[in-house]
Amino acid sequence: MLIRVSTSSHRDPRPWLLRSPKCRGLVSIPAHDVLLLHALEQACLDASVQEIQYRNGPLLECPRVSLAGVVLRTEIGAFLLRAQEARPEYSEEDDARHKFVLSRYCLQLLERDARDIFSEPKYSNARNVWTHASRRVSLADRLKLSVALHAGPQPIVELEDRLRLDCDVVAAVCALACENLVQLHLHDVPLGPSTVVVGA
Repeated sequence: MLIRVSTSSHRDPRPWLLRSPKCRGLVSIPAHDVLLLHALEQACLDASVQEIQYRNGPLLECPRVSLAGVVLRTEIGAFLLRAQEARPEYSEEDDARHKFVLSRYCLQLLERDARDIFSEPKYSNARNVWTHASRRVSLADRLKLSVALHAGPQPIVELEDRLRLDCDVVAAVCALACENLVQLHLHDVPLGPSTVVVGA
């Protein structure tokens, strides 16, 4: 759920605030940059991301690196997320220093550039899913979807044919994905009837 919508496409001192069940303590995560906002939207829908938190500082001088920012926790470790237009180039020595410093704080660096963040169909799919974040899904439809997904992952078209829900099935599964109650396969095909839904 987005708490604030900015009209700026650049860095904004008043951040967007993104809220998701994956946010640690259900605390909204600030995004001062539109690239970070899109990266966060995608992370919230990524099955490998278990928890998202925002950490403050410190700023280290040697090597100069800030440890403030968004941390994505996964089964294989915690990643400090950096979203930027292009990934910076490091010398082998600087790269080793950064990795050493991050490892002291049990972190790894995840750098995502604009080309990666805006890659299709992942980018458009995530944006489309989040447009349904505030949609209400009735308890009856939630239960029908939950029971059906116990049988395993299924494309939306099969759920639609079998369940005859009282709502738009695409909108419903998108809303539930934003609540981290289902997972959607968003990397291969545009969001629609062939999108595979997985019970969380």
